[in-house]
Amino acid sequence: MIKRGVGLLILFFLVLTGCASGNDTSESNDLVSDSDMGAGYMEEDSMVGEMADEQAAMDREGGRLIGEKVIRRVQLEYETLDFQKTTSFVLDTVSSYDGYIEYSNESSYSQTGISPQDQSRQYRRVDYLFRIPTSSLDDFLDDLDGMDAYKVSENVGSEDVTQSYRDTESRIRVLENKEARLIELLEQADTIEAILQIENSLSDTIAERESLQSQLETFDDLIDYTEVHLSVTERPRIANARGEGLSFFERIREALVDSFYAFYYFVQDAFIWFIYAVPFILIIGLIVGIGFYIRKKTAKKRK
Repeated sequence: MIKRGVGLLILFFLVLTGCASGNDTSESNDLVSDSDMGAGYMEEDSMVGEMADEQAAMDREGGRLIGEKVIRRVQLEYETLDFQKTTSFVLDTVSSYDGYIEYSNESSYSQTGISPQDQSRQYRRVDYLFRIPTSSLDDFLDDLDGMDAYKVSENVGSEDVTQSYRDTESRIRVLENKEARLIELLEQADTIEAILQIENSLSDTIAERESLQSQLETFDDLIDYTEVHLSVTERPRIANARGEGLSFFERIREALVDSFYAFYYFVQDAFIWFIYAVPFILIIGLIVGIGFYIRKKTAKKRK
């Protein structure tokens, strides 16, 4: 009986000791500061960001995002004999597809080449940057093919930005969650130091989120409206496709036409040059005549 009583007494003391240690642990957990909670939130946000990056990497490897977000760019170059008619057609076509002009620059130049006329006459050139709805781009290009102008070059390119777009979306969601949690911590903060620290972190988070949001809006604009770089150059004459795909006799014919064209403008330039030179010719002739007259008078006096 005595041994059994001693055993029960020892068991009672062990139970009391376990309860005391449990209370100590609970009290120590209750003493966690707000800053430790904030650190926990920061670690969780970091883990969420890493998870988002890992998910994006998995998507890239799996190829599931390819082709969803594509930016198209077009470069076109035309030559024309009727500059005003061609540019009017281009602008009317852009307007009919609800496009708009983002940039335009018109300049003039003197062409050097087969004709002296090219060196004196001023020709025009215009460079445009249009924004055309991507859904209407193919129809827009088809309409331009019907324009009375020679297409020098056409380049159509595309850039798949799906991966960057999805990564940016994931980072924005992470920053939005972080922003909401920082606001909760700010409401619970009870010291000036903690408030300032949380406000600084919140300000940085908002700035980063807005920057990423701006990038996303830029992507959307480039995806929905295709960049079309188009230039129109005025020429005095456009040879048949610049000799591309022509036979030997057709190239001879083009050369003969070009030579007569050059001779025609050479005669024009010579006549215009003569008109400009008439006053100088008269003055020089008058001076020479006076000189001969004086010399003749002097010779007679000597005799």
